[in-house]
Amino acid sequence: MSGKKKRDIGGTLTVDGTEMRWSVKSEPVRSATSGDIGLRLSVVLHDETKTRHGTLKAWRELVLQYPFERQKHPSRFPEKPRVDPIHLAADIKLAMEAGWEPRSRGRAFELILDEEDLTGRD
Repeated sequence: MSGKKKRDIGGTLTVDGTEMRWSVKSEPVRSATSGDIGLRLSVVLHDETKTRHGTLKAWRELVLQYPFERQKHPSRFPEKPRVDPIHLAADIKLAMEAGWEPRSRGRAFELILDEEDLTGRD
């Protein structure tokens, strides 16, 4: 069975002394019906603490959605977006200011970033 292989991109980073684990939730998608969707990243607290039942504790997920980037030279094979850890750490701090608490539980906290949030970056 040949299918599109999903990139396995992710890592860990420390924000304000707290270690976080991040991964690509979905890559940018062009859609005429529902609008273009940018890169989406998933961020969770990196904690190996186990519950009394022996399973890992589940923490509240942060989903960062970036705006869809238009390519200078559109092609059939779009460029894969790159994740800069310094900018990602700044976006995580922005989410914390907006109300995301990494040690809380519950539904995922989704932060949709727009062009204004990304101004001043390389």
